[in-house]
Amino acid sequence: MFDSHCHLHDDRVRADAAHAVVRAQQAGLSGLLLAGVDRDSWAQQAALRRALSTPNFDIGVAYGVHPQIIPTLSVTQLEEQLTALRCAALGTLILDGKPLTKPHAIGELGLDACTPEARAALPLQSRAFRDQLALARELDLPVVLHILRTHPDALRTLKSDGLPQAGGVVHSFSGSAELAKEYLRLGLHLSCSGAITSPHAPRLWAAASLVPSERLLVETDAPDQTPWPMRPGLCEPAFLPAVLAVLARLRKQTPHELAAITETNARRLFRLPLVVGGT
Repeated sequence: MFDSHCHLHDDRVRADAAHAVVRAQQAGLSGLLLAGVDRDSWAQQAALRRALSTPNFDIGVAYGVHPQIIPTLSVTQLEEQLTALRCAALGTLILDGKPLTKPHAIGELGLDACTPEARAALPLQSRAFRDQLALARELDLPVVLHILRTHPDALRTLKSDGLPQAGGVVHSFSGSAELAKEYLRLGLHLSCSGAITSPHAPRLWAAASLVPSERLLVETDAPDQTPWPMRPGLCEPAFLPAVLAVLARLRKQTPHELAAITETNARRLFRLPLVVGGT
């Protein structure tokens, strides 16, 4: 199993990250991707990758400027973040006295309209979205997309600006079957999170059932989006089997079969070894 999107560098769980990785391995995971939020988080991700990656457990990193932080930034601060992101993607950014590992993807990037503050900052979010898409195209890195209540605008941008040849993923997809088809037509992967375990998600169940096997990923988005049976606690990568169990039932596949398919998809997308410990 491979957790294609989590945040073990989050302040709420970072102190327990080493134990979380052990529990993930005990649950059957062979790797995960740490998704970026801002420049400070990239250093934390790189530190966790150095400390916790082993020949038997791959930790990938994505660096990005998350749309939810953009309302807290001035135009100058956003420019500084985007400049730092370019340097990080090129492997020339030094933080805490150490050069950051180049990322396996750019993200999280996208658009978010969940709060009045976020909606007011949509023009600035759009600029950051397009700049990060351009960087991903230039370096041919896959993108990790965060799109919340902004699907028409996000789709227009993706269609007009274009995606990198490396493709990308809509993380924690929770839309309709028709919306899923729109993203699939662009060549994107769709990732299912703990939301699919809710007993009140028929629209998402229909969408998840139609995603081609080669475009499907699974994630925990830890420490958020805890699967229904494990609530109300914080989420962690070890909970990924709960996501796979529901998804396998919907798709009439075995959890073992789906675990293998989604792991292969994630490793190919993020250019990690297809065999743990491989080259």
